[in-house]
Amino acid sequence: MVDESRARLDLAALKLNNPLVCLLEGSGVRLRRVGPGKWQGLCPFHEDRHPSLLVDEQDQHFHCFGCGAHGDAIDFVMRQEGVGFLEACSRLARSSTPVGGRSDFPTERKRDWERLSLDEQVVMDTAAALYQSNLWHEQQALEYLRGRRIAGRVVRACGLGYADGHSLAAYLRRTGGLEIAQELGLLAKSNLTKSEGAPRELLAGRIVVPEVRGGHTAWFIGRRLTDDDKAPKYLALSGRRPMLGQDRTIGQKEVFLCEGIFDYLTAVGWGLPAFSPCGTHLPSGRLQFLAHAKTIYGLFDGDKAGREADARFALAFGERWQTVPLPEGCDLNDLGQRPGGAAEFFGLLAQARGAGEGSGEGG
Repeated sequence: MVDESRARLDLAALKLNNPLVCLLEGSGVRLRRVGPGKWQGLCPFHEDRHPSLLVDEQDQHFHCFGCGAHGDAIDFVMRQEGVGFLEACSRLARSSTPVGGRSDFPTERKRDWERLSLDEQVVMDTAAALYQSNLWHEQQALEYLRGRRIAGRVVRACGLGYADGHSLAAYLRRTGGLEIAQELGLLAKSNLTKSEGAPRELLAGRIVVPEVRGGHTAWFIGRRLTDDDKAPKYLALSGRRPMLGQDRTIGQKEVFLCEGIFDYLTAVGWGLPAFSPCGTHLPSGRLQFLAHAKTIYGLFDGDKAGREADARFALAFGERWQTVPLPEGCDLNDLGQRPGGAAEFFGLLAQARGAGEGSGEGG
């Protein structure tokens, strides 16, 4: 007979180890405090232009007043990653840090994408090559990138790709590596041993942006092509998320922190040594790569949430931090899509550089 109170305790421990606010922000949802224990942000499950997602820290639930999405940390993972209850619990257990005791869920360490085994690296590089090849045959994806003003040279330089939902499983079924792809989260667990059918691909139907370290693929995040369904706009491999573009900034005196993925791609197109945490959360323990940076320019969105994030980062980086204020309601990619947007940005950057030099001389 199942001990129901013990089962409830297990779930409670799992949720305790994965605070909802941290979980959402780690998934790229920008939240701002709107009251004691209350946070608000744009819902990732529909095209939300006015923040309609409310998070209650006290009862650890979220609710969207736009699309009706509702639930706790487990519900969020189920909806965001398209998995069932048990798989969502398993993923939360792998990413959690027990608080004040042990959890009876599996306690596998959160995957570190910067420490892949040789076999895992081969599968990741294989997936990247297939995605890159697929992209040039997917007209809708190419049109989407053109609409966001991401040039072909940036597509190639950053290794962008497209997950068509079937090529990866078909290739790995011939060459080996299906089980590894499943463990990495690239493929679902179902159908791996069947000769017919193909395992579901996590990033299917998405433009895929890899993080590349030393010429090898370390991680993927995907952006869906439309905003008219309930799937999250962005979906990433779960685990200890690396910093996107880190290699571009190492040893640079000036670096540029971009909030979003397409902001980062826009900055790369403008020749900037840019990186992105894929949101507004930057773990303090992973900033060693910025040791030689004399100035860190912040390129946050021109809205209230962006300004609040900018203020937090200014405290973290001190006098090395320099804000480049973007136009109200505009992110870097928005600016890049405007006629003359690049010239406008470099004008703002010149002003920020001048302000920084003036501050230094005055000190």
